[in-house]
Amino acid sequence: MNSLLILILAECFANINSFIVILPNHAAADIYRFNGAYKSKGDFYLRQIIDTVNYKTGFELLDFLHGWLNYQIEHHLFPNLTLSQHKVVQPYVKELCKKYNLEYREENIFKRSILTLSVLVGKTKPNIID
Repeated sequence: MNSLLILILAECFANINSFIVILPNHAAADIYRFNGAYKSKGDFYLRQIIDTVNYKTGFELLDFLHGWLNYQIEHHLFPNLTLSQHKVVQPYVKELCKKYNLEYREENIFKRSILTLSVLVGKTKPNIID
């Protein structure tokens, strides 16, 4: 019985962790959502940058605790890279965003979680573009 209880608790904690690490940097009223398919390769890359937010990055312990999923922008741009390589390409992505006047967003996990909960309870609505 103890083993079953531990397995259930471990599954609950794993699901909560996955929810916290993944959802808030993809879903909030300040993140763009798109209804239609992208029209070009450039449009695809633009959408990856403006519809995703990174959590704070650059600290080994935080990177580890997030499973390197705090580099969501890089993950969306380069899905075939290993998670640890996202840290390597991040400065280049930031530089390109600056060059083309695109906002590169990196925010605190707690702020992102509050913004996501606001959408989940219906206080705010997602920013959907047709």
